[in-house]
This record gives sequence, C-alpha cells and structure tokens, in this order.
Amino acid sequence: MATPPNNESQTTFQSAVLRLTESDFFLQTGRLVKLKPRGFGKLLAGAQTLWNSALRLVGEAAERFIPTSCQTDPESARRARLIARFGILGTIFGSVFAAFYALVNHIWGAGIVIVCSAGFAGIPWLMRRTQSVPLAGHSLCGILILGFTALCGCEGGSEGHAIAWLVSVPLCALLLVGRKAAGSWAILSFAAGAGVVAANMLGWEMRPTYPPSWHPLINAAGYLALIVFMFLLGIIFEGGRERAFAKMSEANAKLATSNDQLAKLNQEKNEFLGIAAHDLKNPLTVIIGSAELLKMNSLPPPQAIKMASNIVGAGQRMFQLIKDLLDANAIEQGKFTSNIVPCDLRAVANECAANNQTHATRKQIVICTEEGDAVWGKADRNATMQILDNLMSNAVKFSPHQSTVQVKLAVANGYVSIGVKDQGPGLSAEDQKKLFGKFVRLSAQPTGGESSTGLGLSIVKKLAEAMAGTVLCESVLGEGATFLLRLPACEESEIPLDSKAKAESAANKIPGAPNRDVAAQNPATDSAKTPVRVS
Repeated sequence: MATPPNNESQTTFQSAVLRLTESDFFLQTGRLVKLKPRGFGKLLAGAQTLWNSALRLVGEAAERFIPTSCQTDPESARRARLIARFGILGTIFGSVFAAFYALVNHIWGAGIVIVCSAGFAGIPWLMRRTQSVPLAGHSLCGILILGFTALCGCEGGSEGHAIAWLVSVPLCALLLVGRKAAGSWAILSFAAGAGVVAANMLGWEMRPTYPPSWHPLINAAGYLALIVFMFLLGIIFEGGRERAFAKMSEANAKLATSNDQLAKLNQEKNEFLGIAAHDLKNPLTVIIGSAELLKMNSLPPPQAIKMASNIVGAGQRMFQLIKDLLDANAIEQGKFTSNIVPCDLRAVANECAANNQTHATRKQIVICTEEGDAVWGKADRNATMQILDNLMSNAVKFSPHQSTVQVKLAVANGYVSIGVKDQGPGLSAEDQKKLFGKFVRLSAQPTGGESSTGLGLSIVKKLAEAMAGTVLCESVLGEGATFLLRLPACEESEIPLDSKAKAESAANKIPGAPNRDVAAQNPATDSAKTPVRVS
C-alpha cells in the first residue's frame, strides 16, 4: 500500500524547485538570460560558431552557381540552391572520407571516393554552364548510385557498409529532381542493392581490398558517416524550406497589405462617388435653374443679379471640390514638391486672415490677429497659405454668427505654432479620432449652410507633413476648437539679411523724432498682445 507523501519533504522539494527555476539555469519569462559558457560549454559554443560560419560560407558559395534562368522561378531557384550546396558539401565530405581511406590503406575505396568527389565538385559548374537544373540533379543521383555500388564491390558486398548508403539515394533524388523523377532513381537504387545481394548469394565473392584488421573501424566509420551525411542532407533541405517559407510569408504579407490597400481604395472610390453625386449635383441644379430663369430675360435687375450670384457661388463650390480632389491625388502620388524657404509666418497668417475676412463679415465674424515682429519659420509659402486658408475658412464655417476667430503665433522648442481658435460647437472625442481622414463627415454642421468636401483637413495634414511639420486639434465638445499648425523655426543665421536690417533699423529709431514711420505708430499699443481686426 502506497504511503502518503510527507508534507515536510514535499515543502522542501517545492522550495528547491522554486529556487532552481529562479536561478540562471532557466530562461525567465519576459527576459533573455545570457549564460557565460565555461569549460566544455565554451568548447561547444566555439564549435557552434564555427559550424554556423561554415554553413554561411557554403551558402554564399552556392549562390554563385545559381543559373540566371532560375531567378524568376522560385521552385527552380530552390532546387538549384540545393544542388549547389549538395555538390559543395559532398566534395568536402568525400575528401575527408578519401583521406581516411588512404590512412587505413584502403586504396580502391579512396580512389572511388576521390572520383565521386571530383564529380560532386563539377556539378555546380555544370549547372551554371548548361543553365539546366534537372541535368545537374540527375548527374548527382547517378554519381551516388555508381559510387556506392562500386564501394560495395571492394568492401564486402552485402556484408559491408556501402550497401546501406544506397538508402540515401531515393531521398536525395526526391530533394534534387522532384517526386516523379525520384521514383525512377528509387527503382535504380533498389536494383543496385538487390544486384549486390544476389551476386553474394550466387557465390560471387566481394572481398574487402583493405587489411582485415581495419574492417571493424571502416564499417563503423561508414555507418557513422551515414548518420552525418543524412544530417547534412536534412540541414540542406531545412535551409531551403526555411528560405521558401520566409519568402512565402513575405509574399503573403505583401498580398495582405495590397488587399488592405485595395479595400481602402475601393472604399474611397465609393465615398468619392457619393460625394460627387451629392456635392456636384446640388450646385449643378442651382446653376441650371438660375440659368433657365435668366434665359427668360423677364427678371428685374435685382433678381437677375441674385441669380447670377447663385451661379457664381455654385460654380465656386464645384471648383473647390475638384481642386481638393486634384490636390489630394497629387499629394498621394508624390507629385507635390515643396519649396522650403525662410518665411515670415506672421505675415502669412495675417494675409490669410485678410483673405477670409470677407466671407467672415457675412456672418458678422471677426478674425483677430496679433501685431508684432516677424516670426520666421522654414516652410513652403504657398502650401502654408493653403493650410491656413483651410483652417480659417473652417473656423468661419463652423462658428456661430457674431463670434470671433483668433489667430495666434508662438515659438517654442524649435517650432513655430500657428493657432486658429473658433467659438464653434467643438468636436467630440469620436470626431477627433477621424478628423484628418479622407471624405470624413463630422457631427458638427456649418452654421451658414456652407458645403464641405471632407478632404480639406486630409490635405492639410499631408501638406504639413511634407514640410516636416504637424497639425493637431485641441477641442472640448461645446467649447470650440483650436487647430495648431507647427512648422520648424528658422535659426538666426537662416533669417534673410534684409529682414534683420529692417528690424534693427526699427529698433534704433527714437520715439518722437520727425520720422514718417514712427509717427504712424501708436506708442500706447502693446504690439505683442493687442488683437487687431482684419477687414
């Protein structure tokens, strides 16, 4: 009857196991422990390094013999690599075995192995010369059968180890020439082995040609070498399989990426068709209707002017949609080339504010900017104008009537930040996640019935990134939104010299002196902070 385990012994055993698992004997989860080899372990580590280096050299040498005709066919290239590596390793292996045979005075065996090794060495050259992978593979299989059969004749026939080597021929043929051709080589190998056995049974003596005293050693060496040979064969096959699997995985990954891109493009196409059907149809309806009324030539002048204004507005909306589509397409195809130069970003921001004030005035919205010295940044002026124009027009579009849009500049950490802040409805967290996507329609609606293509902010983001800048949004739902454009600031040495001279001249002028520029200034104005209405 089994005795129950002793609790004290069990506790001691568990603590010992715990100490062992926490020691450097194991690799802990989440971290890699590097063990320093000592003694025999150091020798094994050196042997492994040498082995890996040898395999790498064999692989590099084999690549030189791959026929150019195989480069487009992955399967042919894989077989060509197997044949080239097999030939190189067979030459090395055979040379070592020939030297061993010579040492034990097995002259016939050494001669046969040397001839076979020379054949192995010539196979890669034959493959590159003839550009024929099947010819090289069949030649290798033929050398193997002839060599092993010849060794059977001088090593005791069925009593020697050479007949066991015939077992490797069908496997080699399967790897080198394919399943269909390997069947023929399997039959030939079986026939060769059966012929040797039959000859022995019929009384044909195949006496060893080496001293009998070496027979145990030669037999043992032959069987052990067969193990090594099969191992090398497995390494060659596994290397080819890993390479093929890696390429297949890479191809699958590219295919999956392409499929994702196609799905995205298809979605964008559908969204574009929906936008084109909606945003082009409505303006065209306005244009056609207004034009038909004008065609009647019976409208009083005020109504005719109104109809003409409707046509102009609808045409402008269509033009803006087409322009946005063309801009987005040009950026995605890499046709946008930026001209990065030092720019006075304060002047650019003020100019954009002035351009958008006309539209803002219709909604009684004031765009406020700050006076101050020039703020120099590295940017493409036209692209920066397009970005700020989009941000300011959006601010006006989504702001309520009789509100204010503020434009502020700041320099920090090597970047110039241009902020455009509105008093609109703000953006929810969900809207902010998809803010800079293409064809995005957000929950916030324009306050004056303006149209939106859903492309503007996507273009803004791509233009900013093309200038090594960024654009981001800070918003709380119900409290408006602030869009920040960040562009690299100019170093002191990058600011144009004429701009420096003007700044120094302005700084050296004496207040109250009879100078037209100074007299035009308002000394009571804080130029760095006072907002100015742009009209």
